[in-house]
Amino acid sequence: YSVITPTPSSPPSQSDIERIVLLGKTGVGKSAAGNTILGEKRFKSKFSSASVTGHSEMEEAVVEGRRVRVVDTPGLFDTSFSPEVVAKEIARSVYLSSPGPHAFLYVQPINIRFTQQEEEVVDKLEQIFGEEMRKYTIILFTHGDQLVDQCGGYHVFNNKDLENRQQVTDLLEKIDRMVERNGGSCYTNEMLRMQRKWGLQTS
Repeated sequence: YSVITPTPSSPPSQSDIERIVLLGKTGVGKSAAGNTILGEKRFKSKFSSASVTGHSEMEEAVVEGRRVRVVDTPGLFDTSFSPEVVAKEIARSVYLSSPGPHAFLYVQPINIRFTQQEEEVVDKLEQIFGEEMRKYTIILFTHGDQLVDQCGGYHVFNNKDLENRQQVTDLLEKIDRMVERNGGSCYTNEMLRMQRKWGLQTS
């Protein structure tokens, strides 16, 4: 397991920054999706069954006239990670998006069937973050270069086309609408603390 990168004592938390956390299994294209959002290759990315991202990382850029912070996470539910490491990285991802993410993007390849294993990953995420997480989550289908489509509450990325900014603009508009539905709020550290406290009390 790679060494944790030192974090700032107090990460920037300006209210004008749109904060996004990428979640999903290993090899689904989280890092590539982060690069697509930011418009440049900031996160290390390659197609692999092993996690390229060893710990949660944060990058920021001005995207379509607004400041966007993206937190990339490792494949948190790989068997190579202990429950302690998973808990640490979950906490780190929320810390890096302080005071909390406006959106969780659950990344799923569009060309891979949503199986029982994927459902279990989503269930685990909900156990960690609580039911409130659903209100802040958008499913982001990657590998859209293999099947370009877009509908409803889902979004499809073509990660091979970094110059296609319209797909990013559309995603940010969806996040805006979701934030509006949530009363302008973000998923907060306090929500995570309350969920973890509740989990300990009922486990």
